Amino acid sequence: MNDLFLMTESGAETGTMSEEQLAKALAAGTGTDSAQFVGGRSMVPESLEATMVNAMREQKDDCKLMNRIKRRPVRSTVHEYTRRYDVGDHDHVTVGEGQGSPNTRQDLRRIPVSVKFLQTRRSITDQMLAVESLEDAYESEKMAGTLTILRASEMLCFHGDSDVVPTEWDGLPKQIMRLPREQRNVKDYRGRTIASIGERVLTDTMQAIADDGGHANISFFPLVLTRDLQDLVRDRIIFGTGDSRMSPVMESYPSPFGTLKIGGDVGMNRLFRVKGRVSENGDPDMRPNAPAALSVNVSAESGSQFFAADGGNYRYTVHAVNQYGISPGRELGSPVAVGSGEAVRLTIKADASKPGTGFVICRSAKNGEEAMEMIRIGGGDGTTTFTDLNEELPGTASILFLTEQRLQTVVEFYQLLPLRMRPLFESNRAEKPFFIQLFGAPDLKVPRWCGLANNIAYSGGFEY
Repeated sequence: MNDLFLMTESGAETGTMSEEQLAKALAAGTGTDSAQFVGGRSMVPESLEATMVNAMREQKDDCKLMNRIKRRPVRSTVHEYTRRYDVGDHDHVTVGEGQGSPNTRQDLRRIPVSVKFLQTRRSITDQMLAVESLEDAYESEKMAGTLTILRASEMLCFHGDSDVVPTEWDGLPKQIMRLPREQRNVKDYRGRTIASIGERVLTDTMQAIADDGGHANISFFPLVLTRDLQDLVRDRIIFGTGDSRMSPVMESYPSPFGTLKIGGDVGMNRLFRVKGRVSENGDPDMRPNAPAALSVNVSAESGSQFFAADGGNYRYTVHAVNQYGISPGRELGSPVAVGSGEAVRLTIKADASKPGTGFVICRSAKNGEEAMEMIRIGGGDGTTTFTDLNEELPGTASILFLTEQRLQTVVEFYQLLPLRMRPLFESNRAEKPFFIQLFGAPDLKVPRWCGLANNIAYSGGFEY
């Protein structure tokens, strides 16, 4: 693909170089051997589309979702389009002889998609460029940078949340949850295991999507759910007496609502996280400090999902988060007693000097000691409140269902700039620096044709 711009430098001419020589030094030039690029030619950004394709082919498990998303070039940092939510009321269109026709209107809405910018700085020292190595140092560093950006893209497709970290794009689950509650195809299994739920862990969401006109045919889920799903599917497969296979790996599941792929180039994905243990990470100088204070208030609340069986003591820990990392946790001093029909209102006071842009709220199981991730919320300076209605369960996992085979593309990646290497000027270090960049954002154009199975217990999480 064509790059959008070239990196140039402007300034006063201070030497004795003639105008002709200056123009020659800054000319883009021609040629294909990048090792021979000098002057202005050396500053031409290099498209890494071929490198990206090779990386995605070699590292399929790290790029399963990005491999399947169709890319569409855009020319704005905020791309807008019209989304059709409904074609009109089809229940009341009959008329009597000579009667007038009822008005029916389609539901159209303007959807903005903000492009986000992924970028990593890489460099190779002059010494490394000079020595003999098993592989070319420059190409090796480009490939490593490419994989870094691709893994980040894959992870953000599942976990991106611009409300928590504004520099992230919204992942596909977040786009599904952004729909009005009555329009979401989201099934809540309240901490049950796949073994106890049975095949409905797949067919419930597939049926709901089919009711809305979709056809869920691919799925993604955290690695830890793989064995449970394989055990579930194998129990429903009948083998003949002549079949010699022992422990076959099932890659699809047939149902009345179509066949769902659960393996091969979809299915398990190690970049699809569970809601598990949270610890401080990232750049210690740039990540936020732990929240300054944490307090709670327990009261009866309409819509609470703390039922009689959920009554008990709960521990809370809150971490601040921004684009550079996660802070150490601020733990509530003592457990919180919660009864049936009640809710916990958390008041979080951010650190004054390094507040962050959001929070990771962790909670224990009933009468437990260890806290695991429950939910991530936005919040910056000052005080942020969150009411725990027990809708999101800590120590659980989700399954993502997508409709792919339709005339209209359901998932697209709006790409402002293809993956590329952008050379940088050398400073006071003996190194060759460069950026690896990817500018874009995924968009779920028909979120009602997709869905989630939430709050599924997994091995190593909490038992409910």
